[in-house]
Amino acid sequence: MLGRSSGTRASTLRLGGDRLRLRPWAGETGTGLLIQLTPGSAVSGTAAAAAIEAAIGRGYLRLRTSALSHIESEPFLRAGFKPCQQLALLARPIQSGLPPRNGCIAFGRILGVRCLFEDLPDPSTSLAIRRARRRDHPSVLAVDQAAFEPFWQLDQAGLHDALRATPFRHFRVARQNSDTALIGYAISGRSGSAGYLQRLAISPSRQGQGAGAALVMDGLKWMARWGASHAWVNTPQHNLGALRLYEHLGFEQVPPGLQVLEIDLES
Repeated sequence: MLGRSSGTRASTLRLGGDRLRLRPWAGETGTGLLIQLTPGSAVSGTAAAAAIEAAIGRGYLRLRTSALSHIESEPFLRAGFKPCQQLALLARPIQSGLPPRNGCIAFGRILGVRCLFEDLPDPSTSLAIRRARRRDHPSVLAVDQAAFEPFWQLDQAGLHDALRATPFRHFRVARQNSDTALIGYAISGRSGSAGYLQRLAISPSRQGQGAGAALVMDGLKWMARWGASHAWVNTPQHNLGALRLYEHLGFEQVPPGLQVLEIDLES
Protein backbone atom coordinates (compact mmCIF):
# COMPACT_ATOMS: atom_id res chain seq x y z
CA MET A 1 0.00 0.00 0.00
CA LEU A 2 1.40 3.41 -0.98
CA GLY A 3 1.51 5.88 1.92
CA ARG A 4 -0.20 9.24 1.39
CA SER A 5 0.55 12.81 2.39
CA SER A 6 -0.52 16.23 1.27
CA GLY A 7 1.40 19.09 -0.33
CA THR A 8 5.19 19.01 -0.39
CA ARG A 9 5.74 17.85 3.18
CA ALA A 10 7.99 14.85 3.76
CA SER A 11 6.26 11.51 3.48
CA THR A 12 7.15 7.83 3.44
CA LEU A 13 6.15 5.73 0.46
CA ARG A 14 5.67 2.01 1.13
CA LEU A 15 5.16 -0.61 -1.53
CA GLY A 16 5.72 -4.21 -0.52
CA GLY A 17 9.08 -4.37 1.23
CA ASP A 18 10.33 -1.13 -0.34
CA ARG A 19 10.35 2.13 1.62
CA LEU A 20 11.16 5.54 0.11
CA ARG A 21 11.08 9.00 1.66
CA LEU A 22 9.85 11.90 -0.47
CA ARG A 23 10.46 15.50 0.53
CA PRO A 24 11.38 18.86 -1.03
CA TRP A 25 14.93 19.38 -2.27
CA ALA A 26 16.62 22.05 -0.13
CA GLY A 27 16.49 25.54 -1.60
CA GLU A 28 15.06 24.54 -4.98
CA THR A 29 11.34 25.10 -5.46
CA GLY A 30 9.61 22.44 -7.51
CA THR A 31 12.24 19.73 -6.96
CA GLY A 32 11.63 16.65 -4.85
CA LEU A 33 14.19 14.44 -3.14
CA LEU A 34 13.66 10.67 -3.06
CA ILE A 35 15.59 8.82 -0.36
CA GLN A 36 15.80 5.04 -0.43
CA LEU A 37 15.20 3.78 3.12
CA THR A 38 16.14 0.18 2.35
CA PRO A 39 19.76 0.65 1.17
CA GLY A 40 22.00 -2.00 -0.32
CA SER A 41 19.55 -3.54 -2.79
CA ALA A 42 17.41 -2.35 -5.66
CA VAL A 43 13.77 -1.44 -5.13
CA SER A 44 11.20 -2.92 -7.46
CA GLY A 45 10.32 -1.27 -10.74
CA THR A 46 6.80 -0.86 -9.39
CA ALA A 47 8.12 1.14 -6.42
CA ALA A 48 10.19 3.40 -8.70
CA ALA A 49 7.13 4.08 -10.88
CA ALA A 50 4.96 4.70 -7.81
CA ALA A 51 7.50 7.24 -6.50
CA ILE A 52 7.26 9.17 -9.78
CA GLU A 53 3.46 9.16 -9.58
CA ALA A 54 3.58 10.36 -5.97
CA ALA A 55 5.95 13.21 -6.87
CA ILE A 56 3.71 14.32 -9.74
CA GLY A 57 0.71 14.18 -7.42
CA ARG A 58 2.47 16.51 -5.00
CA GLY A 59 3.19 19.03 -7.73
CA TYR A 60 6.94 18.52 -8.16
CA LEU A 61 8.42 19.51 -11.52
CA ARG A 62 11.50 17.30 -11.17
CA LEU A 63 12.62 14.51 -8.89
CA ARG A 64 16.12 13.59 -7.69
CA THR A 65 17.37 10.62 -5.75
CA SER A 66 19.80 10.53 -2.88
CA ALA A 67 23.24 9.05 -3.69
CA LEU A 68 22.76 5.52 -5.01
CA SER A 69 25.06 2.63 -5.87
CA HIS A 70 24.89 1.34 -9.41
CA ILE A 71 22.80 -1.63 -8.26
CA GLU A 72 20.37 0.67 -6.45
CA SER A 73 20.20 2.94 -9.51
CA GLU A 74 19.01 0.28 -11.96
CA PRO A 75 15.21 0.42 -11.39
CA PHE A 76 15.24 4.24 -11.47
CA LEU A 77 17.25 4.33 -14.70
CA ARG A 78 14.72 1.95 -16.27
CA ALA A 79 11.95 4.28 -15.08
CA GLY A 80 13.48 7.24 -16.97
CA PHE A 81 15.89 8.83 -14.45
CA LYS A 82 19.25 10.14 -15.70
CA PRO A 83 22.54 10.64 -13.80
CA CYS A 84 23.10 14.28 -12.74
CA GLN A 85 25.92 14.04 -10.18
CA GLN A 86 28.76 11.55 -9.74
CA LEU A 87 30.26 10.87 -6.32
CA ALA A 88 33.43 9.16 -5.20
CA LEU A 89 32.92 6.41 -2.61
CA LEU A 90 35.81 5.85 -0.20
CA ALA A 91 36.47 3.34 2.57
CA ARG A 92 39.14 2.49 5.13
CA PRO A 93 39.61 -0.08 7.90
CA ILE A 94 38.93 1.61 11.20
CA GLN A 95 41.41 -0.14 13.48
CA SER A 96 44.52 0.70 11.44
CA GLY A 97 46.26 4.07 11.77
CA LEU A 98 44.16 5.37 14.67
CA PRO A 99 45.92 7.16 17.53
CA PRO A 100 45.79 5.46 20.93
CA ARG A 101 43.02 6.36 23.37
CA ASN A 102 45.17 8.91 25.19
CA GLY A 103 47.25 10.03 22.22
CA CYS A 104 47.01 13.08 20.00
CA ILE A 105 43.89 13.22 17.86
CA ALA A 106 45.56 12.98 14.48
CA PHE A 107 48.96 14.58 14.24
CA GLY A 108 52.68 14.22 14.92
CA ARG A 109 54.47 11.20 16.33
CA ILE A 110 52.46 9.03 18.73
CA LEU A 111 54.49 7.06 21.25
CA GLY A 112 57.38 7.04 18.79
CA VAL A 113 55.30 5.56 15.95
CA ARG A 114 55.00 7.52 12.72
CA CYS A 115 51.45 8.84 12.37
CA LEU A 116 49.65 8.66 9.04
CA PHE A 117 48.62 12.29 9.43
CA GLU A 118 51.77 14.16 10.45
CA ASP A 119 51.88 16.17 7.22
CA LEU A 120 48.43 17.68 7.86
CA PRO A 121 48.01 21.10 9.50
CA ASP A 122 47.84 20.95 13.30
CA PRO A 123 44.63 22.51 14.71
CA SER A 124 46.51 22.86 18.06
CA THR A 125 45.02 22.37 21.47
CA SER A 126 42.77 25.41 21.00
CA LEU A 127 40.35 23.42 18.82
CA ALA A 128 37.38 22.35 20.91
CA ILE A 129 35.13 19.49 19.76
CA ARG A 130 31.96 18.79 21.70
CA ARG A 131 28.61 17.09 21.37
CA ALA A 132 26.15 19.05 19.23
CA ARG A 133 23.00 20.35 20.87
CA ARG A 134 19.64 21.21 19.39
CA ARG A 135 20.34 24.91 19.84
CA ASP A 136 23.40 24.47 17.59
CA HIS A 137 21.25 23.55 14.58
CA PRO A 138 20.97 27.09 13.13
CA SER A 139 24.76 27.56 13.36
CA VAL A 140 25.36 24.09 11.91
CA LEU A 141 23.15 24.90 8.92
CA ALA A 142 24.92 28.26 8.45
CA VAL A 143 28.28 26.46 8.31
CA ASP A 144 26.84 23.88 5.92
CA GLN A 145 25.46 26.50 3.53
CA ALA A 146 28.76 28.40 3.54
CA ALA A 147 30.79 25.24 2.91
CA PHE A 148 28.77 23.64 0.11
CA GLU A 149 27.55 24.72 -3.29
CA PRO A 150 23.73 25.12 -3.48
CA PHE A 151 23.14 21.65 -4.96
CA TRP A 152 24.51 19.97 -1.82
CA GLN A 153 23.36 22.33 0.94
CA LEU A 154 21.23 21.00 3.78
CA ASP A 155 18.12 22.56 5.23
CA GLN A 156 16.49 21.56 8.53
CA ALA A 157 14.76 18.56 6.92
CA GLY A 158 18.04 17.42 5.39
CA LEU A 159 19.81 17.69 8.74
CA HIS A 160 16.97 15.68 10.29
CA ASP A 161 17.43 12.95 7.67
CA ALA A 162 21.23 12.90 8.11
CA LEU A 163 20.84 12.43 11.86
CA ARG A 164 18.49 9.48 11.34
CA ALA A 165 20.18 7.75 8.43
CA THR A 166 21.71 5.06 10.66
CA PRO A 167 20.61 3.38 13.91
CA PHE A 168 23.39 5.06 15.92
CA ARG A 169 24.89 8.52 15.42
CA HIS A 170 27.71 10.73 16.70
CA PHE A 171 27.05 14.45 16.10
CA ARG A 172 29.93 16.80 16.95
CA VAL A 173 30.67 20.50 16.45
CA ALA A 174 34.00 22.34 16.57
CA ARG A 175 35.05 25.84 17.50
CA GLN A 176 38.44 27.57 17.64
CA ASN A 177 40.00 29.29 20.67
CA SER A 178 37.49 31.07 22.91
CA ASP A 179 35.30 32.09 19.97
CA THR A 180 31.73 30.87 20.48
CA ALA A 181 31.04 30.65 16.74
CA LEU A 182 31.08 27.15 15.28
CA ILE A 183 33.67 26.53 12.55
CA GLY A 184 32.62 23.02 11.58
CA TYR A 185 30.60 19.92 12.33
CA ALA A 186 30.51 16.22 11.54
CA ILE A 187 27.83 13.55 11.69
CA SER A 188 29.06 9.97 11.93
CA GLY A 189 26.83 6.92 11.96
CA ARG A 190 27.02 3.21 12.63
CA SER A 191 25.00 0.24 11.45
CA GLY A 192 26.31 -3.16 12.51
CA SER A 193 30.02 -3.37 11.74
CA ALA A 194 29.92 -0.50 9.24
CA GLY A 195 30.69 3.10 10.14
CA TYR A 196 29.73 6.10 8.01
CA LEU A 197 30.96 9.67 7.85
CA GLN A 198 27.59 11.05 6.84
CA ARG A 199 28.35 14.77 6.79
CA LEU A 200 31.39 16.99 7.28
CA ALA A 201 31.42 20.76 6.81
CA ILE A 202 34.03 23.37 7.72
CA SER A 203 33.64 27.15 7.35
CA PRO A 204 35.53 28.23 4.20
CA SER A 205 37.80 30.60 6.16
CA ARG A 206 38.87 27.70 8.41
CA GLN A 207 39.43 25.03 5.77
CA GLY A 208 42.92 23.58 5.47
CA GLN A 209 43.75 24.26 9.13
CA GLY A 210 43.16 20.77 10.55
CA ALA A 211 39.60 21.05 11.88
CA GLY A 212 38.19 18.69 9.25
CA ALA A 213 40.82 16.03 9.98
CA ALA A 214 40.21 16.35 13.71
CA LEU A 215 36.46 15.87 13.29
CA VAL A 216 36.95 12.86 11.01
CA MET A 217 39.36 11.23 13.46
CA ASP A 218 36.95 11.90 16.32
CA GLY A 219 34.26 10.04 14.36
CA LEU A 220 36.59 7.15 13.51
CA LYS A 221 37.55 6.71 17.16
CA TRP A 222 33.85 6.61 18.08
CA MET A 223 33.24 3.94 15.42
CA ALA A 224 36.20 1.89 16.68
CA ARG A 225 34.99 2.12 20.27
CA TRP A 226 31.70 0.48 19.27
CA GLY A 227 33.26 -2.28 17.18
CA ALA A 228 32.84 -1.02 13.61
CA SER A 229 35.41 -2.55 11.27
CA HIS A 230 35.26 -0.22 8.25
CA ALA A 231 34.33 3.40 7.63
CA TRP A 232 32.68 4.74 4.48
CA VAL A 233 32.34 8.25 3.10
CA ASN A 234 31.30 9.79 -0.20
CA THR A 235 31.92 13.18 -1.78
CA PRO A 236 31.34 14.74 -5.21
CA GLN A 237 34.10 13.74 -7.62
CA HIS A 238 34.96 17.39 -8.29
CA ASN A 239 35.49 18.13 -4.56
CA LEU A 240 39.25 17.70 -4.74
CA GLY A 241 39.88 19.23 -1.32
CA ALA A 242 37.66 16.66 0.40
CA LEU A 243 39.20 13.82 -1.61
CA ARG A 244 42.71 14.89 -0.55
CA LEU A 245 41.63 15.06 3.09
CA TYR A 246 40.04 11.61 3.12
CA GLU A 247 42.96 10.03 1.26
CA HIS A 248 45.39 11.62 3.73
CA LEU A 249 43.34 9.99 6.48
CA GLY A 250 43.72 6.53 5.01
CA PHE A 251 40.58 6.26 2.88
CA GLU A 252 40.79 4.69 -0.57
CA GLN A 253 38.35 5.11 -3.44
CA VAL A 254 35.99 2.22 -4.18
CA PRO A 255 34.92 2.26 -7.85
CA PRO A 256 32.54 2.80 -9.51
CA GLY A 257 31.30 5.20 -6.83
CA LEU A 258 27.77 6.54 -6.40
CA GLN A 259 25.43 8.70 -8.43
CA VAL A 260 22.49 11.06 -7.97
CA LEU A 261 19.71 10.57 -10.52
CA GLU A 262 17.12 13.05 -11.80
CA ILE A 263 13.93 12.96 -13.85
CA ASP A 264 12.00 15.83 -15.41
CA LEU A 265 8.35 15.41 -14.49
CA GLU A 266 7.04 18.06 -16.91
CA SER A 267 7.81 16.09 -20.06
